[in-house]
Amino acid sequence: MKPTRATSAQASDRDAQAAPSLRMTQRQATRDRSAAVLRRTVGNALLYVVLCLVAVITIFPFAWIFFTSLKGPTDPIYSVPPQLVPQAPTLDNYVRVWSLLPVGNFYLNSIIATVSVVILDTLICALAAYPLAKMRFRGRNAIFYALLATLIVPPVLTSIPSFILAIKVFQYHDKLTSVIFPLLANVFNIFLLRQAFKGVPDDLMDAARMDGASELRIWWSIMMPIIRPSLATVAIIVFVTQWNNFFWPSLMLNTMENKTLPVGLVALQGAFLNDSRAIAAGVVMTVVPMIIFFMLLQRQFVRGLTGAVKG
Repeated sequence: MKPTRATSAQASDRDAQAAPSLRMTQRQATRDRSAAVLRRTVGNALLYVVLCLVAVITIFPFAWIFFTSLKGPTDPIYSVPPQLVPQAPTLDNYVRVWSLLPVGNFYLNSIIATVSVVILDTLICALAAYPLAKMRFRGRNAIFYALLATLIVPPVLTSIPSFILAIKVFQYHDKLTSVIFPLLANVFNIFLLRQAFKGVPDDLMDAARMDGASELRIWWSIMMPIIRPSLATVAIIVFVTQWNNFFWPSLMLNTMENKTLPVGLVALQGAFLNDSRAIAAGVVMTVVPMIIFFMLLQRQFVRGLTGAVKG
């Protein structure tokens, strides 16, 4: 049945009436999208401004120390207005510190102690975390919660018995082993790696057991490569903690040649009491290795923390 002329005319009238409304709806949608884009752009801009301010506030102390270490005798340290960038930069402050104090020994001792603790602590904590996460045995949760309970004990309370054990029992006073062996396990690192192990599917372990792999082989060949970002996170945490460790090494290491860098930095302050340029050079020597180490592993550090939180 063919439509009549009247029906076609009515349809045309309805289309003509609906066209302005449709155009208004489209214009409103366009305005809404533009407003949303504008709000998102303004929000991102404000966020970047805040982040830049936080970055400047965070970086400024190190920048001031770094530029102070490069200042010569004619560059003022405290002035109005303050002078940040030296007009005549020089490395004499570093040379002077290096020649008057055994900074090379400080570096070597810190590197040996830190690398040893990083490697051994990461392996031991991973060995402790694997059964707490993947193996089923009686008392597993009780052991884990008992370990977590030790986190509420201040480390200062254990320093006296630890010192007595180091002197009377183990007899490793004034040796690098005294700043390595007491720090070979950390409860927080065990917790972090346990969370990472729990995020690994059990199917991988079951398949490896069916192929005849032992638990140690599963831990080393399957689990450890999977949780590599979390291992990097633990390594960075241990590196920064051990590199900056001052209290225990100051108790254990008395000979100048055996001191680590943070302990030697106190001697630096005594040798250059009124020389802020030399003290700044010593601070830069201490901080730069940590920055380099973090920059090398920053991606794994972020991924490891994310995986631990999700686990």
